[in-house]
Amino acid sequence: MSGSFSRPQGIVCLLLILLSGTVHAQTDPLQSGGLVLHAVADHARLEMPGGRSLRLELPPRAEVSALADLGRSWMAVGSAEGEDGRRTLFLLSADGAVPAPAGQEAPQRRGAVFFVEDGTLQGMAWLEGNDDRSLAVRAAEWSGHAWKAVEPVSQPGPGSQIALAGAVLADGSWLLAWSAYDGEDHEIVWARRTAQGWSPARPVSRGNAVPDITPALTAAGSGALLAWSRYDGESYRLQLARFEAGSWKDERPVAPSGSFHPSFQGPYLVYQTALPSSWSVLELAPSGKVLRRSAALSALTERPVLSEDGLRLRWLGAKWESPLERVP
Repeated sequence: MSGSFSRPQGIVCLLLILLSGTVHAQTDPLQSGGLVLHAVADHARLEMPGGRSLRLELPPRAEVSALADLGRSWMAVGSAEGEDGRRTLFLLSADGAVPAPAGQEAPQRRGAVFFVEDGTLQGMAWLEGNDDRSLAVRAAEWSGHAWKAVEPVSQPGPGSQIALAGAVLADGSWLLAWSAYDGEDHEIVWARRTAQGWSPARPVSRGNAVPDITPALTAAGSGALLAWSRYDGESYRLQLARFEAGSWKDERPVAPSGSFHPSFQGPYLVYQTALPSSWSVLELAPSGKVLRRSAALSALTERPVLSEDGLRLRWLGAKWESPLERVP
């Protein structure tokens, strides 16, 4: 994508971005800690620190949605479509295949994300339903060797629910955000799992008449940071909000018009900018304050991989050095 968008163009781009939960899961690399996974057709390549890599065989018609760096181990999750059109979850780990949570009630399961705390897998959330417009949100806790009972998080709404993003907070609770159609447009909604169970899903922001899509979430301090794209009438603009003491605070734009496709790697927020065509990195404090920023000019639409020190962006083996500069 490049240039600014008219409203009709924006709606077309919205539809393309809404599909990113599946399209980008297959074409974009997934990064978690020191691991990077590239999915290509019937297989994936898992890059490890030190230059080692593994080839992972994937089921037919597979989409990989999440990767978890678990210290001395790892796990990846995706969904695959059978000959009958039924889509089910599959999990791969350092020890081989792992059974998916039991009790699939609908023909579609997809878009799974992990909850990881200090390198330990805590659980997983996913979308489940009959079709794209009837997906509910489900979750399950990981006991260390098996999945516990499936937990309902959100029932199907008046339209699609897509693009799950999850994080484990400092107090051990799980925070989940996603984009949900409210009958007029998509809004970013959230739910939290504590010892009392899941809270009801509710909007992050006050209702508006423009699409809010593709959330990205990371734990930060005692709370979390959430980034997403909001249509501003001409293009998409990156928004940022901070979760603290049970509520969302300090919502504001954090990048110019024409910014979208956010993802977090720890405190680093990576996103794409239309003009100039580039990928940018923000280093954020737990408060959401921008500490440093960097950008690498690139017409490539595939998401780059970020070095752990936040100084390099890499596409398919190529490297760009871009020192971060402090923001006043």
